[in-house]
Amino acid sequence: MDTTLEQEASRSPALSLSPDDLAMVGEIRAQMEAGIADLSRQIAAGLASLPHVEAVFSGGLRTWLDELLGGSYEASYRSRRARQVRRLVRLGVEQASVFAAMSQVREQLHRALSISGFRNGDGQAGHTVLDRLCDFELSIMLETYREAHVRKVRDAERLATIGQVAASIGHDLRNPLAVMQTSLQLLERRIESTPRARRHVTRISNQISLCTMIISDLLELARDRPPELRPTLIGELVSEAAGAVPRTERVRLVLSLPGDIPEIAVDAGQVRQLVVNLVLNAVQAVGPEGQVEVRVWTTASELGIEVEDNGPGLPEEVAQRLFEPMFTTRSGGTGLGLVVCRRVVENHAGTIAAGNRENGGAIFTVKLPIDVRAALDAQTAASEEDVA
Repeated sequence: MDTTLEQEASRSPALSLSPDDLAMVGEIRAQMEAGIADLSRQIAAGLASLPHVEAVFSGGLRTWLDELLGGSYEASYRSRRARQVRRLVRLGVEQASVFAAMSQVREQLHRALSISGFRNGDGQAGHTVLDRLCDFELSIMLETYREAHVRKVRDAERLATIGQVAASIGHDLRNPLAVMQTSLQLLERRIESTPRARRHVTRISNQISLCTMIISDLLELARDRPPELRPTLIGELVSEAAGAVPRTERVRLVLSLPGDIPEIAVDAGQVRQLVVNLVLNAVQAVGPEGQVEVRVWTTASELGIEVEDNGPGLPEEVAQRLFEPMFTTRSGGTGLGLVVCRRVVENHAGTIAAGNRENGGAIFTVKLPIDVRAALDAQTAASEEDVA
């Protein structure tokens, strides 16, 4: 997590509960103890309609409820809860969905307290304390989503700076690289009978291709143009883009492309770059040998593109910063490839998420609406309503 943001989070106000309130939390917990298992099942059933939101209750609802009614709300509690919410941010879960989940949790807590027969004072004191606990949870969620917004604004500022530099050098570098690539192609014809020399020429060609991809990333960041949507055969596009990524002969590329993928209106150039960057990222993760699998699937409303590898996977601290400009774990990496991926996905009103496979390795999942134009129009309309 960004150091400044961590410091800001540590200054968040603590839950304001008096000693009497804390004592009442203990009484509520004792009264509701027998019904907590049923309560967790009821809450889980209510959250079934909110995909991914259950991830905020890391370790299971029972554990989450135990902590909520545990009576200890120090900095470690807030930090732990914030980490759980960051998982939702990375998954692209809307803040409104998280708030809807907490509304259901609040309702079920009040219902369970009433059924338990809890009585204290005028009968409302226990419900008041439950509201304070739920409000505290909401404050953590708000702060965590605010972190994501602040980081996004800072990323945009950094990207603007990168774009200014990229615009001035990108075109100048492309021309000499093109000359080098042409000269290599001519040289290959003269050394066809010399396998060792051919291997070196191929290695040079692959590195030129990599430089060209980096320049394309820089220029794409500099332009930040809206997508030009045209009907595209996604299966053919993904197959061609994945196959164009330089890799050693020992890296196995597996393509799972159903034959019934419909034509979808996308910006073919941007989506091609998206696939190239994701596959290149996976190839670099597995090293000189390994496997990279690219899958495409569709539903009535979504197109999915998944790229997974059997490499070492993503440590938690890396997963949190994957889409930050200039962040990279590889020496010589630019930290721009995944930033470009995020921008392409957002330009198509989609989402991108990263995670680890159960059997090792990483997986990146892109979801784009089947009707990109309608989704973008809806986003624009919603933005205009917010301004109004």
